[in-house]
Amino acid sequence: MPIDKERTIQCYDAFAPLYSFFRKITHKSDTEIMPFVLDTLDPGEGEVVLDAGTGPGIYAIKMAERVPDAKIYGVDLSPTFLKLAKKNALEAGINHIEFVHGDIENLPFEDNRFDKLVCGGAMEAVPNKERAARELYRVLKPGKTAVFIEPDRGQDIRDRAFLFFLYGLGLINPKLRGFTAKDIPKYYFNRESFHTLFANAGFATVEIFKRAGSFCAVCLK
Repeated sequence: MPIDKERTIQCYDAFAPLYSFFRKITHKSDTEIMPFVLDTLDPGEGEVVLDAGTGPGIYAIKMAERVPDAKIYGVDLSPTFLKLAKKNALEAGINHIEFVHGDIENLPFEDNRFDKLVCGGAMEAVPNKERAARELYRVLKPGKTAVFIEPDRGQDIRDRAFLFFLYGLGLINPKLRGFTAKDIPKYYFNRESFHTLFANAGFATVEIFKRAGSFCAVCLK
């Protein structure tokens, strides 16, 4: 991925409508990951929940549907993704999600703000992953749980197609260049690097599970 923050925003703004369209379709077939996330976090009434790197808002909306009395926040760096997330929530009849423009390397929330936290498919795109992990640790309340989801290298054809789409987009539009074919192997986490990232951020326990071609890190603060 581009290491320049502005290029990252440009990339995500550019493909946000297409990604949102396909994500709304494919999330219906998330038979392993979505139930795993919802059951692991098990958001309750009155809890405050963060979907970090919310994209089109899929996880935020699913949690809001499950717990109407929870307060859900979705944060994303891409203004286009935030517009789409708001539209998707409106179409789903959800009105208790607050979508916020923000960078997960520098979150606009106070310490110990959230009872639960999910971050799906965003860490791999962050230029400074260690800083982002520390920020997500910071905003989670002590004793609470976060779930992080990222694709295992080469295991999910949808993720591979997405990466090559980014590569092609960079070739077509010079403003979005910065992502090359050489970046594809280092784009992914492996089990060890995924565990190390969150252990070093300060989480008391980090458990890695494999679900549908992705790693799911369940982290307790």
